[in-house]
Amino acid sequence: MFYCGGDYEARKGSGIGPGSISLHPGGHSHGPQPGAYERSVGVEFFDELAVMVDTFRPLQLGEGGIAAEDDRYAWTWAAGAPS
Repeated sequence: MFYCGGDYEARKGSGIGPGSISLHPGGHSHGPQPGAYERSVGVEFFDELAVMVDTFRPLQLGEGGIAAEDDRYAWTWAAGAPS
């Protein structure tokens, strides 16, 4: 996912912000962050823009991508995870 802008509600506290890119392994299904659905009930508009890309083959990270990795990101999917 390439996060383009706005206030990304689905991944609060995840470190995802404008210009962020996240890569998820093939076959890794997931839903919103714990509590995201509950926070969305009754909300009429979210100011956010993200582009999701599905590829037929795995993406390879270059040196810049590897250097920019946030080791904490994967743990933001777990309830009660360290931030």
